[in-house]
Amino acid sequence: MRKILFIILLLLSVSCQKSSQDTPVNIVNYSGPSSCNLMNKDLKLKPQIVGGNPATDSSIITGSNTVAIILNDFKNASKRIICSGTIVQSNLILTAGHCFDDVNINSTSPGVVVFADSFQNYNASQALNISCWQRPANYKPCLSGSSYDCILNDIAWVKISGSILPNYNIVQVLKDPLTISSTETKWMAGYGNQSDSGSNNTLKNVVTSIPSNANPDSPPNGAIQEFNSITFANAYQLYLTVIGPNAGKGTCAGDSGGPVYVQRNSNYVLAAITQGSNNLLSPHPLNSSPPYRFDTSNYANCQDGYGVYTTIGNYINWIQASSGITIIAY
Repeated sequence: MRKILFIILLLLSVSCQKSSQDTPVNIVNYSGPSSCNLMNKDLKLKPQIVGGNPATDSSIITGSNTVAIILNDFKNASKRIICSGTIVQSNLILTAGHCFDDVNINSTSPGVVVFADSFQNYNASQALNISCWQRPANYKPCLSGSSYDCILNDIAWVKISGSILPNYNIVQVLKDPLTISSTETKWMAGYGNQSDSGSNNTLKNVVTSIPSNANPDSPPNGAIQEFNSITFANAYQLYLTVIGPNAGKGTCAGDSGGPVYVQRNSNYVLAAITQGSNNLLSPHPLNSSPPYRFDTSNYANCQDGYGVYTTIGNYINWIQASSGITIIAY
């Protein structure tokens, strides 16, 4: 019996939870509209920021590369799915795959991308329609089966009609996830909730995580080995990273797809995007200072500042091949 219970931090306007109900069970392709599938995609692989500070569209690290993604819920027309996104080319934005779990799988234009400091009070000139989107061919909604596979491949690209707006910039993508250090400073941005209770003032925020040798960004002892043994060798090292625990500061519902930056040669480079949490790789910390103890029967809360993030490096070939757009790799 699987030990992991993967919980995604977004569902509708509060979160975008991974669900098997977005498409009938007998449909195996969760990748996206067939008309957006430019090439055969075979990967060949077996939140408002809590405790953060306001970011602006002109800020160097965050606002200039981070956008809101507002999607239409396929089952409930009165609800919106809110996610965050990261600009990697003038018409291409990366986000979390699970954001589209409740979107019409055949709709090429299920929503808009908002270029504003708030997703709530934007005007028409600050939004561009989504023209196409796609997830990896072997993406799985987390509740579609008792499998760790749903933790992998949680990435999507979004094309927009036109080009990014002024004051927004393209960010380079870190091509080698193995160079992400568990002790280096990281910056996360997004439009998610300010707390586990769901409080949200709709603003874009940024938070800085400063790990150390005494408190590195890594799962509890043995968690990586267990995850790799259930999936495949080096699955965690190549496709995921964990940030935290960083008590009182972290990502929450609404931040999915938002960036995790590291610094390289004085430049901020996109290393990963926000995914969620689970009780194996990011269980609930039982105390607020290192050395940490964990409750592995529960997943971390937003205020724990502890979560799982999808590293981008090994998806670069898929992004370029499936979208037909070249991104800038560092």
